[in-house]
Amino acid sequence: MRLDKLTVKAQEAIQAAQSLASEMGHAQVEPLHLLAERLAPDLALAAVVAAWLPAAAVWLARGRAFAVVASLLVPLALATPQLTPPMYGDEPFHLMLMGSLAEDHDFDVSDDLELEEHPQNALYAPGWPLVHSPGLGLLVLPGYLAAGRTGALVLLALMGGAVGALVARRARALGVGEARVRLLVLAMAATYPLATFATQIWPEVPGALAVAALLVLAARPHGGRVPAAVVAVAAAVVKTRLALLTFPVLAAVWLRRNRVLGAALLACAAAVVAAVGWLVMGHPLGPYRRLHHLLPTDPALAVRAAAGLVFDAAGGLVFTAPMWVAFGTGAVMLWCRGGTGERATFDPRGDVGVEPADGPEAK
Repeated sequence: MRLDKLTVKAQEAIQAAQSLASEMGHAQVEPLHLLAERLAPDLALAAVVAAWLPAAAVWLARGRAFAVVASLLVPLALATPQLTPPMYGDEPFHLMLMGSLAEDHDFDVSDDLELEEHPQNALYAPGWPLVHSPGLGLLVLPGYLAAGRTGALVLLALMGGAVGALVARRARALGVGEARVRLLVLAMAATYPLATFATQIWPEVPGALAVAALLVLAARPHGGRVPAAVVAVAAAVVKTRLALLTFPVLAAVWLRRNRVLGAALLACAAAVVAAVGWLVMGHPLGPYRRLHHLLPTDPALAVRAAAGLVFDAAGGLVFTAPMWVAFGTGAVMLWCRGGTGERATFDPRGDVGVEPADGPEAK
């Protein structure tokens, strides 16, 4: 066989199969070696899921949603650094930032770019102001200090477990049947978004955790106003656009009793987020984005934006299709049976001035 007649990908696969055969002490490369080299990650994932399902069934019966979700996401987080390099998007930046904090004890990433190996890092060359908020890096820094990228991903996986626990708790409070709660927890653990973003240092899992925590806080008799403000502001500091999800719920909590005072406090919270953005990025939307960028200036840009909405892994309609189906079938029930927080996620005005309708009368 002449390797030079094959595609680059085929050559790489055969070379990897040869290495595997050599490591196993086999004299020649067999089709099984090639199959193992190509499908090993998929087979390993299938083995993890097969081992996880029986344990998940036991934990679900005991109402331990956190254990169900975390026991799947943590192995994925442990395996990811062994299988893939840092992904595109925010992850390379946050890894450089955490490395700078750990080694140089500063936020200046300009001396951690390694441009010869990663020329795409030239985007971060100015050093200051930062391209992204350091909020996410600071949030997962304890995990990074403990075990590098693997530790940061494990911490995100544990956050995913907390999302599952809070959503299950809120669903039970709204009177959802236990069988449906268990199905919901399984779906959250094994599908988009938790199973996707627990393997990438992106803000989606912290954002989901913030929204889930706010929904639980909003259901309290007094709304947990101070903790809710802390959670909403922290989420917006991690990623400015998360304010679109957290601030409507915060508004429903703060405006419930005193609209004037609530509006003033909301303005203060927004000012804090804007001030942090100005301080670390030179602008609340980052150094490269402004409000006028939301309006496309040419048809090609509009086409690229539409393609991103459909195919982007961070939230494209193709990847989130199961969520849209679930949303479409459950939105009416959630609006009718949900409390202040749930309604605020549909309509920022929510139930302003109305006490949360949790308890038997809401069910």
